[in-house]
Amino acid sequence: MERVSFFKKNDIIILIVLLSVAAAGLFVFRMTHSGDGRKVRVTVDGELFGEYDLGAKDNEDDFPEVDAVAGGQGTGRPDTVKSDPYNGKDNVQRIEIPGKVGKCILIICDGKADMESADCPNQICVHHSSISHKGETIICLPNRVVIEIVD
Repeated sequence: MERVSFFKKNDIIILIVLLSVAAAGLFVFRMTHSGDGRKVRVTVDGELFGEYDLGAKDNEDDFPEVDAVAGGQGTGRPDTVKSDPYNGKDNVQRIEIPGKVGKCILIICDGKADMESADCPNQICVHHSSISHKGETIICLPNRVVIEIVD
């Protein structure tokens, strides 16, 4: 009985070459787009609105431990910090960006950029995670606002 092979020798060579090219492309992409960016570029409807410094990164916890108060037990996280994660931080930048359907509020703090609020119906940009690496973006399509981390 004859043995039927699904792959021929040339098929395997082509597969190995394609996987090698894909791996090399991924490596080059990672090398050029890795690392932390230093600036946030904001464009509205394709036109530059402004560039802002990301500032120094803070490696401390967002909720520092505090000493016990009268009647309290041990250390804990204060309620004022829980309600606003930027409360008490010195390097917070709040930038109001006028868009097509309303305004967006961009927050830059501890080396990260985050969309705090936007006057758009779907709120996808607000729910997007914070960005801090070169090439990352937050886009608000209804307002035509693009937030991008650049070198």
